[in-house]
Amino acid sequence: MQAPSTIVPTECDVLVAGAGPAGCAAARLLAQRGLRVILADQRTFPRDKVCGDGLISDALGALEALGLLARVSQCAVRSRELRIYPPSRRPVSIGGEFACMPRQDLDLLLWNAAADAGATCASGLTAVAPLEAGGRVAGVRFGVSGGQLEIRAPVTILATGANATVLDAFGLGVPVRSSAVAGRAYFSAPAEVFAQWPCLLIAFERQWCPGYGWIFPSPGNRFNIGVGLFAGASTRRLREFWRAFVTSFPPAASIVRASTQLTPFKGAPLRTGLTGAQFGRPGLVAVGEAAAMTYSATGEGIGKALESGLLSAAMAAECVAGARSVDTLHEEYGQEFRRRFLFRYKAYAVAEAWAARPFVLNLLAARAAAGRFARAELEALVAERGDARRLFSKRGLLSALVR
Repeated sequence: MQAPSTIVPTECDVLVAGAGPAGCAAARLLAQRGLRVILADQRTFPRDKVCGDGLISDALGALEALGLLARVSQCAVRSRELRIYPPSRRPVSIGGEFACMPRQDLDLLLWNAAADAGATCASGLTAVAPLEAGGRVAGVRFGVSGGQLEIRAPVTILATGANATVLDAFGLGVPVRSSAVAGRAYFSAPAEVFAQWPCLLIAFERQWCPGYGWIFPSPGNRFNIGVGLFAGASTRRLREFWRAFVTSFPPAASIVRASTQLTPFKGAPLRTGLTGAQFGRPGLVAVGEAAAMTYSATGEGIGKALESGLLSAAMAAECVAGARSVDTLHEEYGQEFRRRFLFRYKAYAVAEAWAARPFVLNLLAARAAAGRFARAELEALVAERGDARRLFSKRGLLSALVR
C-alpha cells in the first residue's frame, strides 16, 4: 500500500470512499455546499479504468449540473450520431448528443473538480472495513502504507465500484457472479482513418447477441474499441468475442490494420440492472456500480453513477443539517433512486431480452432507416426521454412495421 497523498483529517461531515464518477460527483456537490468532505481512493490519479468512455444524455446532464460540461466538452470528442450495425450489417444512424473521452482523463478531471470545490482528496487509502457506533456505520478503516487510518463521519458514501470483497466487508453482499463483462483496447489511428469514423458505432454480431462491439472516437485520433457480453458471460468468451470482432467486423478490422494498438485488451466485470443491489444501511449509502447501477443491454454506467452521486450528496447534506435522519437515509435514498429511475432499468432489461434475437435487431434497424416510429423511439431511449418497452414489445414491433 502507498502512503496517503495528503495529510488527512480523522473526521469530517461526509466521507466518500471511492473516487470514480459517483464518488467525485458526491464530493464536489458536498464541498460546494460548504461541508467538510473527504474523498478517498486507493489509487493515485490519473489511473486507468476499463470503460467504453461514452457519455450520453444522462451523463451530460449530470456534468452540466456539476458545472463541468463545458470543461469536459473541451477535452472530449463530441458527436451527434450513433451508428448501429445490426447482425445484417446494414447500419442505421441515430441522432443525439454524445461525447467520448478516456476514463483516465474524465476521472482525473472529476477528481480535480472535487478538490477545486474544497473537498480533501486523498489517494493511497484502501477501504478495509466500516467503523461502527450505536448500530450504524460511523466511518471507514482504511489500509495505508505502514498501517491503518480511521476516518469518522456521520455519513459515509460508498463508491468503490463492483468490488465484491469491499461490499461484503461493509455488509452489502452481492451475487458472486457478475451480470456482464466488457473489455477494450485503445488504438492510435492515422488522421485520415480517424476522420472516416466521426460517430459512435456499435455492432451486434449474430453469434454474440445480446452482446455487442463498439468503436468510439477519442481525443488525439484515437479509438476505444471494445466488446461487451451480458447474462453472466465469462472472461474467456469475452476474449473470443474480441478476437472475432477486430478481425471479422469490417470497420473494426480496417481501423486495426491501419492503426497502432496503444494498450492491451483489458476486461472487467459489470453488475447491471440493480441486480442484488443494496443501497446501504444506517450511516452508509452505496452509489454507482457499488449498487449495480450500470444499465442492462448497453453496459452504460457513467450517467447513473454521476446522478446517484448527486442524489446521495444532496440527501446526505440534509442529514448533516439535521433535516433528515441518518438512520433512515439509506432507505429514503434507495426509494428516491428507484422512484426516479427504476422504470428505466426495467425497460433496459426488456431491451436486453429482445436484443438476444438477431431478427428483431435486423427488423428494427431496417425500420429505423425507413420509417419514423422505430427511429424516434430509439432516439428517445438514448436521450432518456423514452421507454424501451414502447418499442421492444409485440405492439411496438407492429408499430415499427407500419409507421
